[in-house]
Order: sequence, then structure tokens, then C-alpha cells
Amino acid sequence: MYLDVKRLVSTGVGNLLDADDGEHFGVNPSPLPDIYTLRWFDKTSGAPASRAEILTEYANVKFSETAHASLSEKERVTRLLVADEGIDELIYRKLTLFEDALRAREPFSGLDDWPADGQLGIFSMAWALGSNFHFPKFQAAATAGDWLTMARECRMTETGNPGVVPRNVRNSLLFTISGWWAAPIPGTFSHLVFRPYEQLATNMRSGYFPIPMNLTIGLQTALDVLGFNPRGLDGVAGENTRKALNEFERSHGLPPTAMVTSIDDVPRQTLDVITFRLDGHDIAHYP
Repeated sequence: MYLDVKRLVSTGVGNLLDADDGEHFGVNPSPLPDIYTLRWFDKTSGAPASRAEILTEYANVKFSETAHASLSEKERVTRLLVADEGIDELIYRKLTLFEDALRAREPFSGLDDWPADGQLGIFSMAWALGSNFHFPKFQAAATAGDWLTMARECRMTETGNPGVVPRNVRNSLLFTISGWWAAPIPGTFSHLVFRPYEQLATNMRSGYFPIPMNLTIGLQTALDVLGFNPRGLDGVAGENTRKALNEFERSHGLPPTAMVTSIDDVPRQTLDVITFRLDGHDIAHYP
């Protein structure tokens, strides 16, 4: 067990064991029933843990103040483990529940026919938010099959949880790629592959798919391939991205953009010149 950044007890790959409300920490220090379905054992002796030992471990972790500690520090406050097979079983069980619940919602009723990238994106959202999340614009776009709007409206709240930032970037990319699969652009690409075992920046530079100019990471990639280094392709528009954009704008006689927090802050005129330059280098982009 470990304490996540919201001070909630979890295990495995973000499997919540905590019945507490993150906004009212400590009001209900009891665990979720899932905790007793796992086969916990003592990591020193290998002996199976009793229900009382599991509850004691939960309390120790819950009030350990290790939410922002290192992995080794989190591990030091525990004595129980679950085998990898047990975590796998829990994950597959939860995914099945999410899948059934999503299919039952009108915007996602066609989930089985979605491109695999889109399925992965919505499972990522459900894993973080639960399958009953309420994103009206995203849901309306899903009903309409509008993948690019889904890519823009899938962003989860990042406040107090920096780990969500790269997840939002990847989810947006997954929904964008789903749009390409659903309605391929003739002649733009012969194959479309995002390789999850490679770094995000490596994928963006790979040429396996058009540069997604609907996303901040697409802007960074376009600037990078045109020789204006944003110092990283991470989907987060910071000072280095703004400097690279301003350098491009000045070199093309465009007024520099004062603030860049996302692709939405970039003037249409600037984006048109960027895509014109990409066309001139025969670099595919979308839209």
C-alpha cells in the first residue's frame, strides 16, 4: 500500500483502496472492500496477513504523511505485499467494470467500434475519474464522433496532481490519432503508429503520423522540425516554447505572441505561416 499525492491509500497501478474523501481527509479512515479481496502477505516471513493486520497496515499508511515521499520512503512504512498476479487480477476486474459502465452511457455506447487509441484514452480517463465522470463538451463530441473536440475537451484537473499533466497530453494525442484512424487523410500517411515503448518526443519526431496542430505538443514539434527549438516536446507550453514561437514569429515578420499557455493562445496568422512552412518542407500535419 502507498499514499498517493491526494493522501489516499492505493496499491498497484493507482488502484484506490481508500473510502476517504480527499477534500475531507481523515473523516472516514476506513478502507474500500477491495482491500480484503487481495491476498496480502508479510514481505519478510511470507505469511498470509489477517484481516486485522491488513487494517493496521492501512491505518499506518493512511496517516504516514508520505504522500510526496520517495518510493523507498513509502515502502519503509509497510510490511505487507500483494503478488503481481493479484494486482493484475484487480486491474482486469476494474477495467471490466469500467468498460461495462462506459458502454451503458449514451455518448460511449459505440465504444466497441472506437479505434483502439480512443478506447485507451477513455479508459485512462475512467481510471482517474471513475466511469461516471461528467465532461459535457467531451461527451457531446463523443456522441457526434468529433475526435478533435474530444482531444481538446478531455483534460482532467491538474491542480495538486502534476502526474496528470503528461497523462492529459497523451490522452489528447490518443483521441487525435483516433480521429485520423476514423477518417484518414488521403495521401498523408501510409501507416500510423504510436509506439508506447518509446519516449513521447521520439514518437513526435518519428514521422509515423502527421504533426497534430490541434495540440500544444504539435506546435512544439512543428517549431522543432522547422529549426526553432522549444527545448522539449512535452505538451506543456512554458517559457521555452514561447521563446521558440516568438523567434519563429520575428523571423517571419509576425508580431510576437505575449503569452502561450496552450495552442489556443497562438494567433491564427502564426499557425497559418507555420503550416505553410511545413508544407514547403513536405512535412505532414493535421489539420
